[in-house]
Amino acid sequence: MPSTAFAHMPDIAAYLPAARAALRQFGLPETEPHPIGKSENVVFRADAPDGTIWALRLHRPGYHALPALESDRELTAHLAANGLLVPTGRRTASGAWYTEVQTPDPEGTRLAGMTLWHPGQTLESLIGRARGPDTWHWFERTGALLADLHTITASWTAPHGFTRHRLDADGFVGDAPFWGRFWDLPCLTAEERQILTDARTLVTSRLAKLADPLILIHADAHPANVLVSGEHLGLIDFDDCAWGWPAFDMAVSLWSASSEPCFPELRDRFLAGYAARRALPPGALKQLDLFLLTRTIMLIGWFAERPELVGPESAWKPGLIAKALKGIANLNRTSS
Repeated sequence: MPSTAFAHMPDIAAYLPAARAALRQFGLPETEPHPIGKSENVVFRADAPDGTIWALRLHRPGYHALPALESDRELTAHLAANGLLVPTGRRTASGAWYTEVQTPDPEGTRLAGMTLWHPGQTLESLIGRARGPDTWHWFERTGALLADLHTITASWTAPHGFTRHRLDADGFVGDAPFWGRFWDLPCLTAEERQILTDARTLVTSRLAKLADPLILIHADAHPANVLVSGEHLGLIDFDDCAWGWPAFDMAVSLWSASSEPCFPELRDRFLAGYAARRALPPGALKQLDLFLLTRTIMLIGWFAERPELVGPESAWKPGLIAKALKGIANLNRTSS
């Protein structure tokens, strides 16, 4: 869970001394960091003297401990070695993947890591909010990309000490789910609390029926984390990678289109792309309904903890509650 102080993060310029200190540790003492963005992490661009470009991330305190971040590096190195376009890390002068630097946060420090900056643009920046027929080939290609990811991770034996969180039933809807107790938020009305309690009960019962094994998934493969680089598609931002069900990865990719009238056609193109590279999970359509609802209720917990990123609850809560209601109805209909 995020620190309560995270809502009062300083402006990104206040992190420049920390970024410069990190670049010295990563062997780039003369490189000036360029601020890129401040959300979950504080991100800078670093242009190295040899012409390579790097993304420097100052990781949010309290989200992932060092072993989990190092495991992220182990996973992406394996994916890159198997041909996927993913972030690859840079080590410090002492050979570590991460270094700790002083920051203006109340916690006082953050872990800093660097990844190679691949040229290109995100799928979200390319298509914006459009989800019409002219975008469907991108979703078909994203389906194929996730199939390749899952094929690689399903056959991988993670090294000793590898650790990432689990997005199983406990991780989604247990007493202390990874993204917070969405049904028990102070901002909810009594009616909203009941809706989300019903959603939690329904999701819990459906997850209990899944027999598919958990594999390592990206867990955040929405269009803003799909990279279009020339003729290739890749995945960025493995901050949320976890042990989970492959269909949850699919649901995250499709969630932004799930309220569109054309969603069934777009979904079918996505699934065709996936199926061309890897067998679909049993009952894929029912699993998608389950995980689209799961994604919605998860986002309610995520948004509630991050007002500095998403604005007041009036800006997001009505739409997500309505989407949760629709998701409950869809899941009840397809699972009956």
